[in-house]
Amino acid sequence: MTTTADGTLVRPAPPTMASPSWWGADSDRHRVLPATPGAPGRFVKVLRPAATGYVDVATSFRASAAAGAAGLGPRVLEADAATGTLVTEDLTASTRTATLDAFSDPDVLHRYLAVRRAVQQLDVEGARTATVFDDVRALLAVARAGGAALPPDLPWMLRVLDDAEGRILASGVDTAFCHGDGNVSNVLLGDAGDVLLVDFDVAGVMDPLQDLGSVLAELTPSDDEARPVFESAWGGWDAALFDRARVYGAADCVRWGLLGTHVDGVDPGTLEYSKFSDWQFLRARWALGATRFDDRLRNL
Repeated sequence: MTTTADGTLVRPAPPTMASPSWWGADSDRHRVLPATPGAPGRFVKVLRPAATGYVDVATSFRASAAAGAAGLGPRVLEADAATGTLVTEDLTASTRTATLDAFSDPDVLHRYLAVRRAVQQLDVEGARTATVFDDVRALLAVARAGGAALPPDLPWMLRVLDDAEGRILASGVDTAFCHGDGNVSNVLLGDAGDVLLVDFDVAGVMDPLQDLGSVLAELTPSDDEARPVFESAWGGWDAALFDRARVYGAADCVRWGLLGTHVDGVDPGTLEYSKFSDWQFLRARWALGATRFDDRLRNL
């Protein structure tokens, strides 16, 4: 803990790392405690140099500000895209980082899905437009350029995703602004029952089913578990759209696998990236190699 000239206490944010998440590994975080008891504090997030290479910082910070103003995330107090610094209100005392078990509560799940839908109404000026397939290609190029150790079966995964992308584009896609990352470590659960989203680092204009697919991949390994969540989020059942969401979820796993492998090579100060990458590629193999996946592609 350090003290500034005006008596403000600055201490590191409490660690909440838990594999297979990498919460916080791509940034340095600090809590700025007020000199006056009872006054509001600040939470400072500074992206590490490696993160600024794959995050559209302008979109991320603008989205964070829009979400905070709409009550969908912490209020943003200051933002500097040039230095990768985001300052928000400090909600550490009144919220906790979500874990998977929290969403077994139907009320929490319902509020969570409602918040993700509400993000789609945000007006984020100059937001990036990119599909998960675009991100996979961009990350693949970055990983190869950096000499990352890619899995030997990656070419097979990419061939399957190429087929999936072509079928999705042929069927037509609607777009909206979305958070894009289903990792539950990006969810804050408030003491008063509120649900907030943080870390808009992959946010952008995309197919809302891509956003939902990332949520389903995180929360529901099996289709039996995923179907009621899909129906609740989408407002009804559609087999083709459900399969599209699941395909997006598989592609999302490949994206995170590539990202983890790349950053593990250029920023080897933590094992979280390596573990996260291994876990995501394992999930991608399971999803893409399932017999049901061929049926999904035909149903798109």
